[in-house]
Amino acid sequence: MQRSLWLPFPNPSTYQSSMVPIQTQSQYSIGWQDTMAFFIATFTIYLFSTSILYGFYGDARLILGPSSSRLIQSRSFFVDQIEVTNEYTNANNDIHLYAFNEKPELNSEINWTTSKFLVVEAYSRKGISLWLNEGSTICLRWEAEASSLNKLEGIVIKGEKRFEKLEPNNGKRAEYIVEEDDRYQIGILNMNARNIILTLHINVSAKIYDTTKATNKCSTRNGSCKLDLFFPITYYLVLTAPKNGNDDDDAWFVEISFMARVFSYIILLGVFMIVIFMILKCLGADYGEIHNVAEAQEVTETEPLMQPNPVTYGTNIFHEKEETNSDVSEELYDEKLCIICFDEQRNCFFVPCGHCATCYDCAQRIMDEESNSTLTDQIANPKSKVCPVCRRVINKVKRLF
Repeated sequence: MQRSLWLPFPNPSTYQSSMVPIQTQSQYSIGWQDTMAFFIATFTIYLFSTSILYGFYGDARLILGPSSSRLIQSRSFFVDQIEVTNEYTNANNDIHLYAFNEKPELNSEINWTTSKFLVVEAYSRKGISLWLNEGSTICLRWEAEASSLNKLEGIVIKGEKRFEKLEPNNGKRAEYIVEEDDRYQIGILNMNARNIILTLHINVSAKIYDTTKATNKCSTRNGSCKLDLFFPITYYLVLTAPKNGNDDDDAWFVEISFMARVFSYIILLGVFMIVIFMILKCLGADYGEIHNVAEAQEVTETEPLMQPNPVTYGTNIFHEKEETNSDVSEELYDEKLCIICFDEQRNCFFVPCGHCATCYDCAQRIMDEESNSTLTDQIANPKSKVCPVCRRVINKVKRLF
């Protein structure tokens, strides 16, 4: 009985396991990132909608003044209706709201004068507040005791912060030219150590908008008025006040309310949410997909834990894996063919070298050539019966299968 030297390479022990997903640290990290991304997107959408609804077009309390003309721009894409409420409902305080499709020209001018009897405390100021447009001129004149005139100064405060002192002429007169549309507080600053009683005369040459080309208008004769805005036109609105209205107070305010166009906000927020969703999806935060970090794999008893190492037939030489572009299956097939005929598989080995390189028929032909050769040939070529791989002398051939 022939003893085969062909022994299969043993595989490591295998085991049977159930499909149990393993929770890893990366899974918790991805879940936390998705939660934070969703929270940030929701919070951003909320801030965006709130800033438009209550910031740009929120209800406001606007200041006017005698013969004031104040321009407001409104987009009907966001606003459906505007309502103006006058805090002073007597006959002399009628406010008008004009609507324009194009920006009106600031080319008209009106003059008005008012006088105030004031008691100004020591080291304090007092005056009136009003809205003025660019190009308007303010002229202040005050009458008081001669001993206190040198410590009285005319002042102008633009907006809420910009404070300017006016250079008086002859100690009791000052002028100021308006350079920008804004709220202005004009009055007297008392630098005396005692209260001063004075009379303040204010003469204003105000620039106002031309309202002759208005497409729509309303009046607060009954306390409030409403104006509808047609979609999707950008409107220019002008609020005008009468010349001698509200002459007793230091400031004149009106309430203006913007009725939101809900349908436009829904469309805008929908588009904004889609953009945010696409950005997050590009960054890898896809909320509609559950990340399966640890996938369960079914392991059977016939599946080895380690990949078997390739072993050459009949030798102990291990072949290293070479990264080539050729087909792996073809290479493995060629390694099993006889190196002489390339038709049959290698099914024998030579003794004593142990090389398995040919089929049994080709190996027998090598041995038969030695047997059929003459004595002269054997003397001339003593090593003719040799292994085709290592060229060692062959004693015999052993069959594998």
